[in-house]
Amino acid sequence: MGILETYNYYYEMSDPRVENWFLVGSLWPISLILFSYLYFVFQCGPRYMENRPAYKFKNFIRVYNIFQVIANAYIVNEIWEVYPDLTVLQCIPIDYSTTPGALRIVKACYYSTMLKVVDLIETGLFVLRKKNNQISFLHVYHHITTVLVGVVFVRYVSGGMAVLFPALNGAVHVIMYSYYFLSSIEGIKDVVLPLKRYVTIIQMVQFVIFLLHLLIALSPSCPVPKFPVLVMIPNVLLNFTLFYNFYKKAYLNSKTKK
Repeated sequence: MGILETYNYYYEMSDPRVENWFLVGSLWPISLILFSYLYFVFQCGPRYMENRPAYKFKNFIRVYNIFQVIANAYIVNEIWEVYPDLTVLQCIPIDYSTTPGALRIVKACYYSTMLKVVDLIETGLFVLRKKNNQISFLHVYHHITTVLVGVVFVRYVSGGMAVLFPALNGAVHVIMYSYYFLSSIEGIKDVVLPLKRYVTIIQMVQFVIFLLHLLIALSPSCPVPKFPVLVMIPNVLLNFTLFYNFYKKAYLNSKTKK
């Protein structure tokens, strides 16, 4: 079986509940979006901004942050109302049924993935604001992989214990975008800015919880698909390493220098 045939075989083994949904019915639209994203960030955008002053987007960014807080809070609420007892130390099989609760979860997971596509806007804003120092490998890798993982997640494992990922990640993003919004307001900015390091710590703790959760899913006694788990473990480890390196460089090394 060739590479294309292998891809088609596994990609067609998806959840029939989502096979015709926008951007997850096929991998090609997402691939085109990510290719356009990389082209704009590293080629088209910098050329366009080369002889232009940086844009501000101050009000847009504030509205965007509020939107992210509301959208992520909605997703977290939807998941926790269906899985109120969801914990990292519990194996919950994936529900592929069409019951109201299962469909509600699939939609929440789908919205979470679409939100990751919306997140790509942030890098574009960095380009247009000439904040090139913020376009790090961590930033680009994290945004691309969350979109890809989100699509795979919706197509294959949107239910059961796997929903801890969008639930916990959504909660972390509520905190993160609340911080971004508050740190943009004059008068309280100086009080909020020192909290930035704790936002990074919360993100790292999130990856530790994800890893523990994946190890439980990997147990032979836990009846969930193992291949997505094996794919996610190195991705989670790499994300944690990148965030820790950023934290060490931004806070620990700078503190030593001082």
